[in-house]
Amino acid sequence: MSAIKETLSAYHAENQDGGFKLNQYDVKEVIGQGAFGVVHLAVDTTTGTQYAIKEFSKTRLRRRDRESQMRNNRGRVAGVSNLWGSDDDALNDEDPLRLVRKEIAIYKKLVHPNVVMLREVLDDPEHDALFMVFEMCMGGVLMDVSLSQPCEPFPVDKARRYFGELLLGIEYLHANGIVHRDIKPENLLLTEDGRMKIADFGVSEIFLRGDDTMKRSAGSPAFMAPEQISVDCHTYSGRAADIWSMGVTLFCMCYGKLPFVGDSILSVYKAIREDVLDLPQEEDPRLQDLLTSILEKDPEQRIEMAELREHEWVTDSGRVPLLPYEQNCHRVEVTDEEVKHAVKSIHNVVATIRALAHWRR
Repeated sequence: MSAIKETLSAYHAENQDGGFKLNQYDVKEVIGQGAFGVVHLAVDTTTGTQYAIKEFSKTRLRRRDRESQMRNNRGRVAGVSNLWGSDDDALNDEDPLRLVRKEIAIYKKLVHPNVVMLREVLDDPEHDALFMVFEMCMGGVLMDVSLSQPCEPFPVDKARRYFGELLLGIEYLHANGIVHRDIKPENLLLTEDGRMKIADFGVSEIFLRGDDTMKRSAGSPAFMAPEQISVDCHTYSGRAADIWSMGVTLFCMCYGKLPFVGDSILSVYKAIREDVLDLPQEEDPRLQDLLTSILEKDPEQRIEMAELREHEWVTDSGRVPLLPYEQNCHRVEVTDEEVKHAVKSIHNVVATIRALAHWRR
């Protein structure tokens, strides 16, 4: 397992190109934007290695987790994680990062060839910024597909390879009590050598004691499972919903389009709940069986991970077997000390950066 590097000091400096430095990271241009903040390209000046630094809003992260805690207070489902002690403690604790600290500690320990690795977290306690340093995936997103934008499908061997890597990564997360909840091609990144890695844990949930019961929906509408958007379903299995999203992603890889579409989000939801899966008649019967089994609208009848990893299409009838479960799914344990030190403080770095930017103007 690769060690997470911890630095002993924090400092800042202005760069000639208008960027800034956080510890040993030379932070450069913005390369992306998400719901919680922007993503910068950064270089570790001690090694020359490139990283993606996500700048998050602590207020938004804290609000997300406080809302989750309050929902659980109104009717907790047994087994859904309460990672920070009692609910009252979580809501009243003066530490603004208490609600994300253990989640960060767990993600720092997730080391898998098909999961984007979090290297470290840097915090300015005086301001709203929280910086997460991730490995850089230079190959970009797996594919760019949407309701209005189909794309070129992958050859069957490439689709099989990427789906196998997705399966191993999600299996590893599930074994460690994490449901991703937003699996889609946009959140699957490629390394320079073509390996696929799962990214973006912004709406993920942690579950305990094997009970993955979820009470609220999250994710991208076209990739959500029928049970997540059913007015009659108040709880659902997070793992089963992840498997559905894997099926939608596989359909995109094989056909370059989404399986269920509509002119609005409501019409997409209606198609997900009611439309019959349309597959080409000439398709490989193994792929037909796989997609039908994954995109089964009844989560109780949907294929599960243990059967999925042995499916004939996934393994090409045994010619390309996956890594055994025991080798793929080492368990992650997090100590109290690791939780305590999950976030590194950067005193007043952000204030200084803003002052420098104002001075330059």
